Amino acid sequence: MTEQNTQQWLKQWLRCSRTLTILFVLVGLVGCGGSGGGGATPSPPQPVSDSTAPVITLSGAASIELTTGDTFSDPGASANDAVDGSVSVVTSGSVDTGSAGSYEISYSATDAAGNQATVIRTVVVKDPPEDTTPPTVSLNGDATVALRVGEGYTELGATALDAVDGDLEVTISGDVIVSSAGSYPVSYTAVDAAGNQATVTRTVTVSEENAAEAKTLIVFEDGLAGPDWDFGLGAYDQAIDYNTCENDDGAACPSISWALVDDADRGAVLEVSRINNGRDAGLFIKTSGTYDASAFAGGTITFDVQIVSGDPAISMKVDCVYPCSSGEYALGDITIGDWVSVSIEVNQLVAQDLDLTKVDTGIVLWATRFQETVFRVDNIYWVEGPTGGSAEPGPIEPITVDPTEGPTSPLAYDGLELVWAEEFDGTTLDTARWNYEIGTGSGGWGNNELQYYRSENTTVADGLLIIEAKQESFGGRQYTSSRLTTEDKFSFGFGRVDIRALMPRGQGLWPALWMLGSNFSTVGWPQSGEIDIMEMIGGSGREATVHGTAHWNSSAGKADDGGSYKLDGGETLANGYHVFSLEWTPTALKWSIDGIAFHTLALDQSSDLAAFQKQFFFIVNVAVGGNWPGSPNGNTQFPQRMMVDYIRVFQ
Repeated sequence: MTEQNTQQWLKQWLRCSRTLTILFVLVGLVGCGGSGGGGATPSPPQPVSDSTAPVITLSGAASIELTTGDTFSDPGASANDAVDGSVSVVTSGSVDTGSAGSYEISYSATDAAGNQATVIRTVVVKDPPEDTTPPTVSLNGDATVALRVGEGYTELGATALDAVDGDLEVTISGDVIVSSAGSYPVSYTAVDAAGNQATVTRTVTVSEENAAEAKTLIVFEDGLAGPDWDFGLGAYDQAIDYNTCENDDGAACPSISWALVDDADRGAVLEVSRINNGRDAGLFIKTSGTYDASAFAGGTITFDVQIVSGDPAISMKVDCVYPCSSGEYALGDITIGDWVSVSIEVNQLVAQDLDLTKVDTGIVLWATRFQETVFRVDNIYWVEGPTGGSAEPGPIEPITVDPTEGPTSPLAYDGLELVWAEEFDGTTLDTARWNYEIGTGSGGWGNNELQYYRSENTTVADGLLIIEAKQESFGGRQYTSSRLTTEDKFSFGFGRVDIRALMPRGQGLWPALWMLGSNFSTVGWPQSGEIDIMEMIGGSGREATVHGTAHWNSSAGKADDGGSYKLDGGETLANGYHVFSLEWTPTALKWSIDGIAFHTLALDQSSDLAAFQKQFFFIVNVAVGGNWPGSPNGNTQFPQRMMVDYIRVFQ
């Protein structure tokens, strides 16, 4: 075979191979049931059998322990099934937290195939452990006190704290006889709710051997500083945000000034001028550091004072390192033009939280707020020795006043209708209208007040709201009273308010009928604005004067404006009912008493007064002590009551 013939044979063989291959493929397709039919039919899929229960997952712990009285909140559970996904959970069982025991909460879940699962949570309720720990009693001051015969003793008291019950009342027992030498234990006892008792003792030693010759600390005499007093003058001046200022050097004092002047009869004296600009201000006579005046605990502070012009009411206090202070002491009504010698027992000031070991201001003097007054002072001494006299008159007697007598107000005015009235009918305070504010407040309600506010000091009887201030130990304070508000229950904007009321009396009492902006809880004070419809300061010579004031926040800080009115003819706000009124429009606030207007504040003079274009709520309270009235003294008689006949709002 030639080479050419061989190649032709190979080509023919390859063609035959391809043809056979295609035929074999076609035959295979027909045999497998291709378009020609004739093959076997496949069986349908068979259902899967579900025999698996859901899985339940607890939220929280499977075992929970509680104490009787606790609240049980079920954390719940969730369930998931491999076939059905999320499955609902059925909860059964309950927990009685009022009874000790073991309780089961059952959680069940069932899937679509009927498979069920159950999980149990155990809740164990136990009685609280028995309280066997006594409270802790802590003395205020030293555990030992040494006195000489005749020297005054000041009871500093004690505090008690219990791990379960918190603050507790302390009972004091034991007498200190300062007229007789001896050792006198004073016990301080506290008992918690479980009956656990704790007692600590202070030992007071009175000795003849401690007697020493009395000495005098000269603070200011004949126009000069005393030799033992690092003399300095400054001012408490609200016009510059209460910062200390100086008369000639440093920051100016817009509300008060002072100068040495020559008195025709006494020589050089200090003359103080209080400017009536709606600001509070007082004069400091101070040291550059602190002075330990503890040797004068049983002595007196004496000075001479003269009212040259203005309001005859002057107050004083002693300061120690902030926030320590004696509180304010009213000097009583002083006849204008007369020099008066004042003697104040140091013990009375120490009782109001004065720490004699760190006195930094020997005396602070100021006239009644918002009054233009000029007074002179001379010969300021701290005298060691037995207690001296008092500038205050003797104890006052209670007064019974017929509420049907005195000024009253109508039930409507021209262009105004009665929209809200509280007549205090019934026998209890309407708590749908009023809230009780309880406790001591921050910083003594911002004013270093001395009382603890309680609901128990409020009663309603014979058509009167009665708030009673008492001298009693409660909540770590020595006085109690009440404070009521209509916050979140009643507020209004613009109109007229008439409040008919009878005031308490006595040094250190501070009754008030006033309002705060309804946004107080969110913006705070003074941004909320404050309108004092009526304030009175108790104490001789001050109970005839009503004060009306507005407070707000300005671009320069806290701002104030107010006025006052003094009754004549020997009348006071404590011996007769009076009607205190506020007329409020978008352009003005106007205060009056018994229909006599005594002050107006124009609201359209500044954008800073925008706080008075919204709604305000009422506050009614009787404070005891504080920055303005000063503290009660031995002549303040308790209990004292403010009686409110009605509050009426007209629009």
